[in-house]
Amino acid sequence: MIESDDIASVLAPITITDSMIVSVTANGQPVPEDPNPQWNGATTYEAGGRVYAASTHRVYESVKDGNFNKDPTDVSNQFNAAGVTTWWIDIGPTNRYSMFDALISTQTAAPGPLVVTLRPGAFNGLAIFGLDADDLDILVVNTSTGETIYTYSAPLEGSMPADYYEYFFDPFKPQTKFIATDIEPYSTSEIRITLSKASGNALVGMIALGDLRPLGAPLRGASVEPVSYSYVSTDAFGNTTIRKRSSATGLAIQAKMDLEDANTVLGTVQELLDVPVVVVGSTEPGYEALTVFGLLSARLQYDDYGSPTLNATVKGLI
Repeated sequence: MIESDDIASVLAPITITDSMIVSVTANGQPVPEDPNPQWNGATTYEAGGRVYAASTHRVYESVKDGNFNKDPTDVSNQFNAAGVTTWWIDIGPTNRYSMFDALISTQTAAPGPLVVTLRPGAFNGLAIFGLDADDLDILVVNTSTGETIYTYSAPLEGSMPADYYEYFFDPFKPQTKFIATDIEPYSTSEIRITLSKASGNALVGMIALGDLRPLGAPLRGASVEPVSYSYVSTDAFGNTTIRKRSSATGLAIQAKMDLEDANTVLGTVQELLDVPVVVVGSTEPGYEALTVFGLLSARLQYDDYGSPTLNATVKGLI
């Protein structure tokens, strides 16, 4: 890769399985799978009743009365061959597993301190999105030796005042995402993430661990584009109705690399097509906005002898 202090990269995520989860606790007690009851084949459910299935870690809602002994994890009990809903609809992940479903909009909620301990194997990058807490503490250790690999501890304060007026009068701006790079990978790594919250629930939308792979040295001209999914309509009299919904952020960036690295970068992009990923557009201070979550696509352009250019875009997801 071209020698540069600043490298754009993408986090190839590890799928978090049950065997990797050591514990998820709140105030020292295990976090229940979900507030809804677990599905029971001996119970009759009415329309609107919700249950969860431990086998899929998903929540389902009954669409009919008299819903008896219809396993919600059976696809035929969700919709028929014509795509018509039958007995259950999939609402989303259970509360405890919401932070592992590769989407930011589904958040795990629990009273702080919320402590998540994982043994995912080797990883060199970490991304946490959808944060709502007062403080974040991270500890990564090598369980085979007890050696500390990585530590972090700081308030989740995202304010960056530009002048004294903003310093004294600008309201608190919470930090909602965190990125860690250059974590030494060990197959016996254990990571403990602690989210503290003085009042109310601590929230975390996504915890992503994986292999942070270089895409090249970023060039000038990168752009980010917030995309709103709010409902906006204007009637015949000019009255406008706005219903606020979530938003996402897209990214467009160019990066240079040595010719010998082009096939590796192209292979990374091909491997991660249609996979929600975290893309770090720059590691330089002040460019945190260039770190986004979404679907990566790219074009590799051989316009400069010996130094191909990657034209990458990320469609932001929520």
